[in-house]
Amino acid sequence: MTAATPVAHAPRQIVLVGLSGVGKSTVGRALAERLGWEYVDTDDLVTAREGKTPADLITSRGEPAFRDIEARVVTEAARRDSVVIATGGGAFQRGANRRALGERGLICFLDATPTEIARRLRADAQASPRPLVDGNLDANLARLDAERRPTYNHADLWVPVQGAPEQREQTCEAAVARILRAWATEGTALLARPRRLERLGLDEPARGPAAVVDTGAERYPIWVAPGELRRLPDRLRQIGLDGRRVFLISDTAVIEAHGRTVAEALDSAGTPGASYVIPAGESSKTQRTASEIYAWLAAERAERRDIILALGGGVVGDLAGYVAATYLRGMPVVQLPTSVLAMNDAAIGGKVAIDLPAGKNLVGAFHQPAAVISDIETLRTLPRRSYIEGFAEVIKHALILDPALLALLERESARITSHAPDLELVAQVVAQSSRLKALIVSSDPEERGIRAILNYGHTTGHGIEQATQYTQYMHGEAVSIGMMAAGRIGVELGTMDQALLDRQADLLRAFGLPTAAPGVNATAVLDAMKRDKKVEQGKLRFVLLEGPGLATVRGDVPQDLVERTVQSVLRG
Repeated sequence: MTAATPVAHAPRQIVLVGLSGVGKSTVGRALAERLGWEYVDTDDLVTAREGKTPADLITSRGEPAFRDIEARVVTEAARRDSVVIATGGGAFQRGANRRALGERGLICFLDATPTEIARRLRADAQASPRPLVDGNLDANLARLDAERRPTYNHADLWVPVQGAPEQREQTCEAAVARILRAWATEGTALLARPRRLERLGLDEPARGPAAVVDTGAERYPIWVAPGELRRLPDRLRQIGLDGRRVFLISDTAVIEAHGRTVAEALDSAGTPGASYVIPAGESSKTQRTASEIYAWLAAERAERRDIILALGGGVVGDLAGYVAATYLRGMPVVQLPTSVLAMNDAAIGGKVAIDLPAGKNLVGAFHQPAAVISDIETLRTLPRRSYIEGFAEVIKHALILDPALLALLERESARITSHAPDLELVAQVVAQSSRLKALIVSSDPEERGIRAILNYGHTTGHGIEQATQYTQYMHGEAVSIGMMAAGRIGVELGTMDQALLDRQADLLRAFGLPTAAPGVNATAVLDAMKRDKKVEQGKLRFVLLEGPGLATVRGDVPQDLVERTVQSVLRG
């Protein structure tokens, strides 16, 4: 590796926190090599001090005694200069430790799903014993993730390290590059944030956004809770966009249900602006509608510093985001999703687009929002079918990334799909799903690698949508059927077992989602699939499951198997 150029006044410590097994040692050593600094691992310091490993100490003396020893070691490590410090997974849970590490250190949270970390630990023949996660590795890592994430989230920098096993070296290098860029350009400012040390030292740090997307070049929060639309002026202030004109884009259905709430919130803060309402439905997501909005913005003399607010479902989010990406060569957009589908899919990740007669989302761009603000209360006004179809994307995230979320959805399907759903439970589910998408989007902002797994079920799903001219099946319903097609292909190819396919089908049915599309023309679906934007060199690419939370992308699925599977899943 090439050594990094010293930066005057940049922090003289970089601290890595995260779950055991996430890769702190690998990233830490690479950082130290690039900087010409010392590398220390607090677990190694404990071993040198006590003559026993942390695992031995926890087993022989108990975790509380080990944590006291660890705290003394952390305090000593935090006094060093020109050092990269990798902490034990639980060291950051004590307020005193967080404050000591934050005195001079840029704190970086390395994040991957518990399933991914478990896979790495199982593949590492040299892994040392970890008594806090040994046994049921997946369940214990999921438990620790839930317990520790609220404090990890108070790190100065969030660094996604999710990646396929064959991309471990690239994932590490991307994390190192991201940390060095932030250290050099904004490290000093991050350490100087008001009340930073005070917040770090609290025994129970305040909760922040549900998730953060950080592509390395752009960073934005995702808020998920009931009542968020009423907090809109405060959220705009928190992201530094207060005091600007806002241009609200919505559709006829959403503006009637929620337009007054947004207008009253903005009026109370004295925020000037205007609104443009489009007809509800996919038919509005066209270049013609975009051109009409361009003309409106020009007549209103919109400026590049002004804000576009996208209030609505996926159609509004895609269209408004596309307009924001292209008008004046780019304006900030804040996504205000009002459907389950948009909260978990379209609003997050910056993929914005319009449709062409030849296919869906064929013209578009990557334009990350300034924030995503998901008000769970808006889901009360959704037609039942629209509410239910959005959970296909949540189920998809659980299947490809998170067995714990999958189990939660299975346990609580009745409460979530009730005609009077528990909004706090729905907020919990949407927040976790949003975190998963944020992790993948941040790891691969332009869909050149791991982000492709988010297309699970979409290859066949998009074909069904287009073959039925977007009138018979809603997007989530088509994706649900598409997941069944992908599952059947996976079983045929041996990547997944029949039990997981049955489990997937049972969960989709529990949410009232379709698992077949009887009567749809198979030839039309297959023709549409061949025109899909995920086709590479004439070959369809399918996302397949290898197990709960484990997905892979395959471009070698035999055409006859694709045809048989599509025909089969359409029949049911």
